[in-house]
Amino acid sequence: MIRELNHVGIRVADLDVSLRLYRDILGGVVIKDAQTADGAMRVVYVQLANGVVELVSNKVAGDFGLHHIAFLLADDVDINHAAERVRDAGYTIVVEPKPATTAGFHCFFTDVGGCMYELIQREDSFRIEGLSSKNERIKCLDHISIRVDNTTVGNVDALLKDVLGMGEGRKMEIGPYLWHSRRIGADSIGLFNTLEQARPDKTLALLVFDVYDTHDMHRHLTEYGIEVTEPRAAGIGDFHLIFATGPDGERLEFLDR
Repeated sequence: MIRELNHVGIRVADLDVSLRLYRDILGGVVIKDAQTADGAMRVVYVQLANGVVELVSNKVAGDFGLHHIAFLLADDVDINHAAERVRDAGYTIVVEPKPATTAGFHCFFTDVGGCMYELIQREDSFRIEGLSSKNERIKCLDHISIRVDNTTVGNVDALLKDVLGMGEGRKMEIGPYLWHSRRIGADSIGLFNTLEQARPDKTLALLVFDVYDTHDMHRHLTEYGIEVTEPRAAGIGDFHLIFATGPDGERLEFLDR
C-alpha cells in the first residue's frame, strides 16, 4: 500500500528556532517550503541524511512537538481507497482525504494508542538522493520510536505489517522491555514495548539518528547551547548514545552504532 516512509511531522511554535536546530546545527537541507493561500500555515521539509522532518507552523496553539508519521502511497493506490482500507481495519480517520498544502492529497488517522499517521498521494517524495553522504555528523535517521504496551502493541504492529505492508526489522531486549522494528526500504519504525507498564500519553516518542561519533555530536550540540545528556554506553552493543530535547519538547536520540 505504501512506497516509503516520507517524513515525521513536528508542530513548532517558532519556525526560525526549529530551523536553527534542524538546518543550521544538525546540517539539514531545506527541500520544500510551502504555505497555505491565506498564510495561516507554513510547512518546511528539512532533510537530514536520508530522513525528513516536516516543520509545521500555524496559528493553532498547543500540541507542539512530534505530531505524526507520514507515508507516501504506492503509485497505484488512491487516497480514498487507502482511507477506506484503514477505516475497515479498525483505525480512526481524523482528517478525511483532501488536498494537501504541499501537493497531492492526504488524510490523517490514529491507532488505538493515539499515535497519528498521515497518508499522502502524490508523485514527488521531495527527498533528495545522495544527501546522506553530505551531512558531516549524521549518517542516517535510524528509526522513529513509538511507545506501546501489552494492550496496544498488537494493534500498532498489525497496522504497520498488515495494512501498510512494512516488513520485519530487528528485535531485541532493552532491559526489562522489548523492542522490535518494521521496515520499508531504508526507513524504520521501532516499537518500544513497556509490557505491563503503562505507555506514556504521547506515544510518538523519539527520533533516533545514527551519527559518526556521539562524543563529537555532544560537543557540537553543547557549543550551540543545546542541552544534551553525557555520552554513555548503550549496554546492548558496542556503541554510545546521547539524548537531547528539541525546541518544542521533541525527544532526539543520537547513537554511533
